[in-house]
Amino acid sequence: ANMVENLLPFACLVLVAHVSGKANATTALASQLFLVSRVLYLLVYWAGIPYVRTLVFGGGVLACFLIVMQLL
Repeated sequence: ANMVENLLPFACLVLVAHVSGKANATTALASQLFLVSRVLYLLVYWAGIPYVRTLVFGGGVLACFLIVMQLL
């Protein structure tokens, strides 16, 4: 459920950045960070490492924050 719940806000941010013409190298990097953090999150979740999972989740949140900062 966590993977799906975080995908919708990310997708909306990316679409808004693209449509508004504010997509740039930072939004591309943030998108890559989001993708990597989601894959790592899944691997860490399967491994059952709770504290690392929280840190990896933070990477995805940071990626969304970076995109929001480009939109402002």
